[in-house]
Amino acid sequence: MSFAPNKFLSEINKSGGLVKPSRYDVIIPLPQYINNFVTNSIVDKIIALRDSVVQDITYALPGFLGTLIGSDPISPQSLTANPETTRHLAMMCEAAELPGKSLITEKVKIYGPGFQVPYITDYRDMNLTFLCTRNFSERKIFDRWMEAIIPSDTNNARYPKGATSRYLTNITITQYDEIVNRIYAVQLIDAFPVGIAPQQLAWNDDNFQRLTVNFAYQRYKVIYDEQFGSAGDVASKLNELFGVRSKFLIN
Repeated sequence: MSFAPNKFLSEINKSGGLVKPSRYDVIIPLPQYINNFVTNSIVDKIIALRDSVVQDITYALPGFLGTLIGSDPISPQSLTANPETTRHLAMMCEAAELPGKSLITEKVKIYGPGFQVPYITDYRDMNLTFLCTRNFSERKIFDRWMEAIIPSDTNNARYPKGATSRYLTNITITQYDEIVNRIYAVQLIDAFPVGIAPQQLAWNDDNFQRLTVNFAYQRYKVIYDEQFGSAGDVASKLNELFGVRSKFLIN
């Protein structure tokens, strides 16, 4: 069958057009244990977003959104201990990726040709890239996060799910369409940074400095588009609940 441009465009338009990878956001809730290492005195100098409304919404949303999309309430590690830092990292996250997964198989032979049998799901680490601001807060945050996991002076690893030493978080990566409707999202369960890429320095490089952080996680769960509704639906529900305060979440 010969290629028909009109049919190709028609097929794309039937689904509302193509999705651009530049329409996304990343939310990294800061665990309380890690927030103890990232002091407000450092972050406050970087981020001029001191508005208690942000924190009010952060803690009020879990039960509300659970009702809105028909899911269970959000787990504690999906809440941030420092809304300002979470918002700052979301703004500075220049590049992200929707993670992949694969099934690990083993060849089985009973009679005749063998065949592959899956026995476990493999989740690969994923990378986030951040623009660096003038006081290098992005690097300092993840330096301290990793230091909190295994302190360099003792080399004693902290228990990841302890009451006072939990360093795991649930990272949410959302894909939007052209008019900023949420159409797909994944939540990385029990995520934490495992690597900071080297940052090159050179006299002949006048570009902005960037930081790439590698994250491990136990698994991810998918949030499909039908669970979201339109951005307008979410906005109207938030206006009902928060009134004008909801603009801090939607905008």
